[in-house]
Amino acid sequence: MLASRQLLGVARSRAAAGLGRRCMATATENPLDRKVKQNLLEEGNFINYKKMSENLAVVRNRLNRPLTLTEKILYSHLDNPHEQDIERGVSYLRLRPDRVACQDATAQMAILQFMSAGMPSVANPTTVHCDHLIEAQIGGEKDLERAVNINKEVYDFLASACAKYNIGFWKPGSGIIHQIILENYAFPGGLLIGTDSHTPNAAGLGMAAIGVGGADAVDVMANLPWELKAPKVIGVKLTGALSGWTTPKDVILKLAGILTVKGGTGSIVEYYGEGAEALSCTGKATCGNMGAEIGATTSVFPYDKAMFDYLVATKRSEIAEFAKVYQKELRADEGAEYDQHIEINLNELEPHINGPFTPDLATPISKFAQAAKENNWPEELKVGLIGSCTNSSYEDMTRAASIARDALNHGLKAKSAFVVTPGSEQIRATIARDGQLQTFEEFGGTVLANACGPCIGQWDRRDTPKGTPNSILSSYNRNFTGRNDGNPATHSFVTSPDLVVAMSIAGSLSFNPLTDTLKDKDGKEFKLQAPTGAGLPERGYDPGQNTYQAPPADRATVQVQVSPSSDRLQVLSPFNAWDGKDATDMPILIKAQGKTTTDHISMAGPWLKYRGHLDNISNNMLIGAINAANGEANKVQNFTTGEWGAVPAVARDYKAKGIRWVVVGDWNYGEGSSREHAALEPRHLGGLAIITRSFARIHETNLKKQGMLPLTFSDPADYDKLNPDDKVDILCTELAVGKPITMKVHPKNGKDFEIKLSHTFNEAQIEWFKNGSALNTMAKNAKN
Repeated sequence: MLASRQLLGVARSRAAAGLGRRCMATATENPLDRKVKQNLLEEGNFINYKKMSENLAVVRNRLNRPLTLTEKILYSHLDNPHEQDIERGVSYLRLRPDRVACQDATAQMAILQFMSAGMPSVANPTTVHCDHLIEAQIGGEKDLERAVNINKEVYDFLASACAKYNIGFWKPGSGIIHQIILENYAFPGGLLIGTDSHTPNAAGLGMAAIGVGGADAVDVMANLPWELKAPKVIGVKLTGALSGWTTPKDVILKLAGILTVKGGTGSIVEYYGEGAEALSCTGKATCGNMGAEIGATTSVFPYDKAMFDYLVATKRSEIAEFAKVYQKELRADEGAEYDQHIEINLNELEPHINGPFTPDLATPISKFAQAAKENNWPEELKVGLIGSCTNSSYEDMTRAASIARDALNHGLKAKSAFVVTPGSEQIRATIARDGQLQTFEEFGGTVLANACGPCIGQWDRRDTPKGTPNSILSSYNRNFTGRNDGNPATHSFVTSPDLVVAMSIAGSLSFNPLTDTLKDKDGKEFKLQAPTGAGLPERGYDPGQNTYQAPPADRATVQVQVSPSSDRLQVLSPFNAWDGKDATDMPILIKAQGKTTTDHISMAGPWLKYRGHLDNISNNMLIGAINAANGEANKVQNFTTGEWGAVPAVARDYKAKGIRWVVVGDWNYGEGSSREHAALEPRHLGGLAIITRSFARIHETNLKKQGMLPLTFSDPADYDKLNPDDKVDILCTELAVGKPITMKVHPKNGKDFEIKLSHTFNEAQIEWFKNGSALNTMAKNAKN
């Protein structure tokens, strides 16, 4: 029997609260032995609590200790629970997820990769969601119509590929992937992987939902086990209850300030306590969603009445009741231990605003005006934006509308430009029926399409010239430099929808609705009332327009639509296998300085149109990274010519000359979105290795999948020893599990020296490198 490692950090335990009556098994009947469908849209896909329970019994017998909820969900999905090595923070778990979800920008490359595997159908339930390619410009209907015309080629490809390979397809206008998953597919105790970093939104229903790259999704679509390094578990105990202006968003904003953007890396955040139970299902989803910003693998909540009520409200009563039968395994065991423990008292929690330029700079509202003044942040609030996948629930919208209505009753409208993004067609239709949408329009708001829009940079913003310092406030989840509008001078802050609306009325960062007054139309001072709202609509949800395309019964005659002359879609060619030799005399393409997110490595915005065409999108590789040689972006020196050029252009020149190259990066390299293009592009343009102080989890895995070497300085201080014009040798022949490899450095001026580099490759991943990619390995194994 394998023993688990002694856990580090402060351990905590607690008893779990019940949901009420439990269904009792008889001697001859297993109450888990039932066929309950995963959702209302698919036939033949069932929730297998019985199998999950059997897997857990095997693991319990082996570990002989209490399990966290995180462990229960993961270990119940083990491919081989009898023989799986289990050590938190060390072992690589081979898992069998219940579902795969892809958004349209990442789905293109995932499906192109799946097509190359030669399978007739996906082996596991999969959906594709069209939400990323709709640019916010005028308003919902016109923006959607424009997007459908501009992206017709991509949408036709996705629709036909989904029909061909038995994939559910959500058309443009249906809503944001994470909202659709919560409304239709998430279920307690399930395991889902999604090709978007905010997939953890499904935590609202007690599901372990994990953001991955497209290559990981392809593995599961092709019925291969999915590999995840066994995460550590951060226990977050919530006590007390929210009140007044404080919202579930403030829980994760506070936690981001505590843990920073890398504090959750390699861990799953597990919430519990009376405060967690008091949060609505959609409030829990908000916490899970933005957990991506602290680097967490995902977040989980124990099953409770709020989840039960949401399942019933979304017409999934059978799932709600089935989860009650399994509820003992949908919470941590009493005495379960955490690797790290944090406690947040919701009675004392203040509303927070995080930013600018990073989601972990957390400031309570009581100190925000002073912080804005001291840091010289532009005081005028130019735009307030609510909605997105993080905060567009019915609860969010009703609370926000109550504030807007309060202002309207006093003769006031938004002083700032005000934008609303409904998270789904169901939310849009419901708040249109119940009046909140009309309130926002009266308030001066522009209602955008049911899509990601400004949250991911799909925003044709025209009110402020590029380069002009300005402030915007949103209820989104991410606020890296230039992310929302492509303007690096925009100071982007994230907060709750409540504060966005309130501060949009004042048009100022210095306004605190908890203490400050406004003047009504007659010049009389008044204070905004604390927001009020409903967690669920009394009249039920209005589904709105039907935007779902189910796979046809006969898929044999379906033809996938890809034009050979397309500049947006490109059938992939396999990468070359490793030549078996050490790589010598390689230039450093760029030594990136400071924060290098996947937005810096492969920008979104206008580049989204090329997500299905690897060669074209590679023209944005690392154009946002800051070069340590000159402090500038997209300007590196070509050592063969001595000339300075754009990063992709220099990389292409090296590739044409047969020169492999490396990138050197700083801390938490590759944080942010899950986009695998940030790994595909350097591989396509001839890169061999990315060498950093540390990596964000998803990006590190993505690089491995594409046959690259993600390596870290064994001594992080060695980053400072490298100059951008050094040449390096990487002794690839030393690559072995658990052992560092050597990098020989050849300075332009000075003596050669060696640096040790660490890595996290296991045996299977080393084969990816040797074969040229994970996909090549899959194809090779299929032939054997």
